[in-house]
Amino acid sequence: MAVTLKELGRLAGVHPSTVARVINDDPHQRVSEELRQRILALADEHGYQPNRLARSLRTKRSNVIGALIPDISNPFFALMFRGIEDALAERDYSVILANTDDDSARGERGITMLRERQVDGLILATARRHDRAVQQLIAEHFPVVLLNRHTDPIPPNAVVPADYTGSMTAVEYLIGLGHQRIAHIAGSDEMSTGHTRRQGYRDALERHRIPFDPDLLVGGSFRDQGGYEAMQQLLTLSIPPTAVFAVNDLAAAGAMRAANEAGMVIPHDLSVIGFNDLSTVAQTTPRLTTLHLPVHAMGVKAAERLLAQLLGERGFVEPAILPVTLYVRDSTGPAPAPRE
Repeated sequence: MAVTLKELGRLAGVHPSTVARVINDDPHQRVSEELRQRILALADEHGYQPNRLARSLRTKRSNVIGALIPDISNPFFALMFRGIEDALAERDYSVILANTDDDSARGERGITMLRERQVDGLILATARRHDRAVQQLIAEHFPVVLLNRHTDPIPPNAVVPADYTGSMTAVEYLIGLGHQRIAHIAGSDEMSTGHTRRQGYRDALERHRIPFDPDLLVGGSFRDQGGYEAMQQLLTLSIPPTAVFAVNDLAAAGAMRAANEAGMVIPHDLSVIGFNDLSTVAQTTPRLTTLHLPVHAMGVKAAERLLAQLLGERGFVEPAILPVTLYVRDSTGPAPAPRE
């Protein structure tokens, strides 16, 4: 049978409550370092396993966090979730994952399910710019952190990449290569990532006095098929683009697939830039030029911010905006000479 707190107390020569305070790392414990080490050694020697249910009833904490992501099959979110899990494990917290498939109704059901399971807080990578569920959580003062996407205006509990700066960097790089017909395969305007990246695209064109052509901004999706279909549409234009900035790497990969099927050579006929630097996409042929995000670090930062709320360590007055870096590879090159 598993050893109990009472038995550990008898072996250590102290009251069971002292053993409990040491094992639970109670900040108010008043024991010598020698006694603390003896208790921990005895617990390890006898394979003591704390009763998490009893502890949660006592502390009114489950030490479990809920995380909602849009698409578990997307390697981007898988790596982000790993960052969340790694950071929580260091503080003896667990995490329950729910997948929404980017469906708002399913997301709301996921939040309800996780709260019914008594999670201590939520990390949401599913927020829309105007999100009723997030507004409700904030109104109830429920601990929550928004990850990768945010509501408008951006709240201090958000951890996001520098979407706008990254988009400006990508488009200005293409302009520097001589491209004037630059298309954007955009994500949903309901999401901050889609909205902000398309705004960066438009502002970069304006900064360099390149007229905005609405035919070159095509709504795709954050997935390969969306990028593929958007590129097919762009190729029907009387004057097709010489470069494409895609909302993410999956859309960029879809665009490259459509261009290849149309007989185009990348980057000789068409330059392509993605966003996120997914390892599964960056090794395409040719290798994809893209904006690198510290995806794992974003997950870690979100978990740390949520734990800070739960443990009362500190509050935040502004969001965490993590920098992005342009990784130039083989899918971009000088603009082709104009066709007569």
